[in-house]
Amino acid sequence: MLPNARVLSVDGVNTYLVEQYLPGVTARQLDEASARLAAAATELTANGVAVRYISSTFIPEEESCFCAFEAPAASDVRRACEQAGVRFARIVETHDFSPKTEEQ
Repeated sequence: MLPNARVLSVDGVNTYLVEQYLPGVTARQLDEASARLAAAATELTANGVAVRYISSTFIPEEESCFCAFEAPAASDVRRACEQAGVRFARIVETHDFSPKTEEQ
């Protein structure tokens, strides 16, 4: 996976999951799609659309993949997926919760 060089600020940025169903997908196809998503997000960000591709998680048993993004709006994530040629079932906003540690 290719990381994006530019990191967005926390203000006004939401996290989204892109849900895909990928029966019969190969590891190579997943790697290629991941690279295309990263490139599309980088290009869009360079053109003023603040979107960052974070990662993808493939669940072989379910033949599904979840791609994480940060962006101000779901429409920005949709744009990145369309530009990358990645089909998806839906895009949903998420909220992550981590356990508190003594240091926090």
